[in-house]
Amino acid sequence: MDSGDLVVKVGDSFAATHPIGRSGTDIFMETLENKGPDAGMEIEYYASGQLGKQRDMPAVLRTGIAQIAAISPAYVGTQLPLSNVGDLPGFTQDPCIGGDAMLEIMQPGTTLFETELAPQDMRPLWVAYIPGYEAMSGAFPVDSVEALHGKIMRSTGGAADRVVDRAGAAGVSMPLGDMYEAISRGTVEGTLASPISITPYSLEEVISYSTDGARLGSFTVTYSVSNKVWNEMSPEQQDVLTEASELAQVAVCEELTRSMDESKAAMRDSGVQMLEVTDSQRPEWEALAEPVREAWVNDLESIGLPARQVLEDFNSALERAEAEHGSERS
Repeated sequence: MDSGDLVVKVGDSFAATHPIGRSGTDIFMETLENKGPDAGMEIEYYASGQLGKQRDMPAVLRTGIAQIAAISPAYVGTQLPLSNVGDLPGFTQDPCIGGDAMLEIMQPGTTLFETELAPQDMRPLWVAYIPGYEAMSGAFPVDSVEALHGKIMRSTGGAADRVVDRAGAAGVSMPLGDMYEAISRGTVEGTLASPISITPYSLEEVISYSTDGARLGSFTVTYSVSNKVWNEMSPEQQDVLTEASELAQVAVCEELTRSMDESKAAMRDSGVQMLEVTDSQRPEWEALAEPVREAWVNDLESIGLPARQVLEDFNSALERAEAEHGSERS
């Protein structure tokens, strides 16, 4: 290492076996480690929460503990309320379309960047977008929105809490790793989650029913560099970071797409009844999603944040990404 090299510490909370870790993160780090030294960068990687939990990541970036960090808006809703837009219900089921759209609206010059990300010293490099949140239960068929009424449902926080509340269920916040025992004992009756997140915890063993296609939300992760650090980088260093990010963006969405199909198949093989949302049922679930999106806009606008503009920007970016990627997967 040259004494003049820039030390770039990268921190995240994902294990190497996680779909994000084994795809986007893997190729991102490989590219940085291979090409960083020639551009005067020394790369250090701290995986699986070594530098802090998910809710700590904005502070880890802002204070310079890391120069690049993986940040999930759902876990830091009070700091990044506008960035939660991608987690709202009713949007795309395609990780590539959702990821590209979120990355677009997080770039310098956009409302979201200038209002929220720049003040937090965040410059998003690439985005992992886990879509397809479904309603799942251990004991009751989730064949309608009404079926959730009065049930005790685990929620991830952020936008998912709004969905649970709107459905008339009682939300309980807990890590997904605690769900197996909670459902087994009946202390919670179900969860909102993406199938991608179910099989790593063997939850298909205790879940009996799941919607398929309810579009109840998503989970966004952005690998971001400190904007201050970015502005101090040489053009060569910025180029390396850009190349690594573009490769990661493609790799992660392809892996998440593959993982979604594999996870749904594993759930079916374990006997989970996947209750497909039919065309006739679609309006009922959409009627749940639209008020959640509107309430999100109204709540944030009431405290002076441009939520309507950010939502419109996201919808427009989704249309462009959809056109680029072709027809959306069902």
